[in-house]
Amino acid sequence: MNTKLTDLKWYGRNFDYNKVRYFNYSCSGFEFCMTGKKAVATILSDPEKQKKAERGVIGVYITEIKKPGDYKGTSFWEHFPEEEPMRFVLDAPEKEYVLFESPVEKTVVIKVLKLSECAFGYAGLKKVDLKGVLRGPQQPHGVPELVEGRTKSRAPRIEFIGDSITCGYGLEGIWGKDTFKTIQERPDKAYAFLTAKAFGAEFQLCSWSGIGITSNYVDPETIFLPETSWLMPACWPYTDKKGHLRLKQEPEVWDASKFPPDIVVINLGTNDISWVRGKEERRLAYVAGLRQLIEAVHRRSPKAKICCCLGIMGQELCDSVSQACKLFSKDFPNVTIKAVKFDMQKEEDGIGADWHPSPVTHRKAAKKLVAALREWTSLRA
Repeated sequence: MNTKLTDLKWYGRNFDYNKVRYFNYSCSGFEFCMTGKKAVATILSDPEKQKKAERGVIGVYITEIKKPGDYKGTSFWEHFPEEEPMRFVLDAPEKEYVLFESPVEKTVVIKVLKLSECAFGYAGLKKVDLKGVLRGPQQPHGVPELVEGRTKSRAPRIEFIGDSITCGYGLEGIWGKDTFKTIQERPDKAYAFLTAKAFGAEFQLCSWSGIGITSNYVDPETIFLPETSWLMPACWPYTDKKGHLRLKQEPEVWDASKFPPDIVVINLGTNDISWVRGKEERRLAYVAGLRQLIEAVHRRSPKAKICCCLGIMGQELCDSVSQACKLFSKDFPNVTIKAVKFDMQKEEDGIGADWHPSPVTHRKAAKKLVAALREWTSLRA
């Protein structure tokens, strides 16, 4: 049985091109329920354009259920397993990947998520072939409106805008022993994913390693100009700017009606620190840039509450985050916004590859963010 792409339930930002659906951002992907013996996905990627250590990676999460009627298809977290996923490195331009195989017929829920980030190898689903029958509801059309903070028909929605920390960069690596590999990247163990899980929230990540607001990461010792070729304010408004450019297509503006968030979390500034370097004019440029991004978020999602956070890998700009939030509030006093200062990572909690946060640090950050968001009574954890 060859399923249609529209028969699958999709998560995260994605787009269609030449009968292929591309899902390139961290934790974007698809889900389906089947009764049968085998499921095979044909996925496109670009390994020839990537270093071996930077090829795309997907994770496959499988949960067996007793009967098809147990699958409701209403939440990302429904039948989400605690076990580690199977992981596949996307090592061919087009290849079949066996998602599930059993000698006896079973009913299973299968989730496929992009674990490597958008900056590296892409992922495009061409088709899914089943030796069995597709089960459960198809993805509903339209999005129910939020009433008094939350409807009974759906979970809350959280959008995360961030950098490598949000991507789970280097999470499974060890500082001083490993350099970055996409196979060590685990957004499904990072603070954003854990925060969404705590609330049972639907979520979306727009995150990119090394990215900033006024400058991407630069070596403070050797580089004396900001890196501005790919900044988040010019990336976030689009569905998948890099993905479209890879295909020589004009980037499309993201249709926010596909995922109107109740909360938008912005975690940006870690890479700007490498350029600001304590210089006041650069710091003020960061404040202004963050203030402008907050307004852009609000204008696109006027019903959303906004949370700006920073601090895991550097705290030099934490006060500047608070300043940007206050400046925004002066102009938009009716919008709910807050700043959250994360604790700096500690060596005793482990340090990941390239001095990135460990699983312990991510869990601590999630706990702090959950506590902050819980104060907004529309969310319950």
